[in-house]
Amino acid sequence: MALCEMCGKEARLVLADVEGGELKVCSNCAKYGIVKKSSVNVIHRFKSRSKREDGPQFKVVGNYSNLIRSSREKRGMKQEDFAKFLNERESIVAKWEQGSLKPRIDIARRVGRLLRISLVVKDEVADKVEIKKGKSSEFTLADFVKIRKKR
Repeated sequence: MALCEMCGKEARLVLADVEGGELKVCSNCAKYGIVKKSSVNVIHRFKSRSKREDGPQFKVVGNYSNLIRSSREKRGMKQEDFAKFLNERESIVAKWEQGSLKPRIDIARRVGRLLRISLVVKDEVADKVEIKKGKSSEFTLADFVKIRKKR
């Protein structure tokens, strides 16, 4: 079962053209459009994630900006030289050192290897995706539309 894109109800979905847009909707919401396909194969985004998430989770350490700056300064490198050495823009390196931009895991590993510091640690608290039963926490079209009842 999947969530209706209009009302958020968990039900078997149909593909319908609703006001010029194709939506995967439940049978109740299908009356607001023209049904194109009666049964739609929907992949749950909650069930299977990428293969990377099955293994251990990693994160960049909290004090990465101080570690990068101090290690670079110990080696006597300017920010400009360090950026060229990493094949990155100088503005990106400056943002890392200010702490306003966190490097991606793969880049943090590479920088850590080059500076001989540890910037990546294993994440002890991996976020688990829970499948909620009932109303979805996402907004749907029905959250914004007032439906008038026919008398």
